Amino acid sequence: MARPLAGALAVVGVAVFLHLDVPRPAGSASGARLGSSPPVRPAKGPCVLRADRLVLRGARFRGVVSVRTGAGTVRALKFTVRSLDAVNLDLTAGRGRAAMRLRARPATTATLKGQGAGGVATLYVRRLTGRVTGLGGGPLPADRTVAVTPDAVPHWLSHPRARTRTITLAGATASQITQFGGRLSIKGPQLRTTERGPHRA
Repeated sequence: MARPLAGALAVVGVAVFLHLDVPRPAGSASGARLGSSPPVRPAKGPCVLRADRLVLRGARFRGVVSVRTGAGTVRALKFTVRSLDAVNLDLTAGRGRAAMRLRARPATTATLKGQGAGGVATLYVRRLTGRVTGLGGGPLPADRTVAVTPDAVPHWLSHPRARTRTITLAGATASQITQFGGRLSIKGPQLRTTERGPHRA
């Protein structure tokens, strides 16, 4: 059975994966909250999401925005999604001995469902890579292997007429990712640190 990430693993600090990297958009109110979770805090290290397949349902690219982190203001890609599916989810936060790694049970799908205004979640990503395998029934780009950054946004994503759609990437990596207004469920979650063995929920 899938278990909500916040409820099953927050006691061992897993909230770091999606809450600490990019605390809030520049100019937003202090103390922004994710659902009923504690206020977002400054970044303590990079957060990287990897998945064999990443599906962003009801996705809309909202442009490049400035966000505040513990290391200062940075530029990030902003997306809103109704839900996100990650097959073989692998999350890493931090560096060296302070790094934490969360993995789902092999061959399972972790799901983030929007719970914010309009039932959407908001994602902030510094870099998104992978192979585009689906654009909601639309034509695929000629170069399907992409590396999307604030300085390299492909036309198929940035075009002003691009509608809300499902975007599917194979072999996806999202670097320095955080989200607001959603709830993540994982099957068979396993948490590891460099100093301790795995913890299962």
